[in-house]
Amino acid sequence: MKELTIIHRRDALRATKIYQERAFANPKIKFQWNSVVQEIKGGDTVRSVLIKNVKTGEVSSLDTEGVFLFVGLTPRTEFLKGLVEMDESGYIITDDNCNTSMDGVLAAGDCRKKLLRQVATAVGDGATAAFAAEKYLEGKRPLEH
Repeated sequence: MKELTIIHRRDALRATKIYQERAFANPKIKFQWNSVVQEIKGGDTVRSVLIKNVKTGEVSSLDTEGVFLFVGLTPRTEFLKGLVEMDESGYIITDDNCNTSMDGVLAAGDCRKKLLRQVATAVGDGATAAFAAEKYLEGKRPLEH
């Protein structure tokens, strides 16, 4: 890799401080703040991207050989709004056994309010929720809230 440009819609990152420091210290990583990708250009391969500055509206072009998209961490929980307790960002609040505030409804993975959202934690949540659901359906243990 010759160089990586991170195009970020805000003027700061939300990543863990140590990761930010590593990225800022890497001479191969450049940042384009307050910007979004407006268009990816090319034929069979990527040739460039059009970048729009969200503050000024200015559009510029950046030659590139590839694009990696990351859309964010907004949970897709709108369909449960008003049914289960959520935080202000839409993450579902659960107990340690993945139980929500609604009896019989469990939540697992990145839709849960928790400290870390990674594949490993989502897999653990899935196993916990499956076991808790089995016990609930067997009537052996009421859901704990």
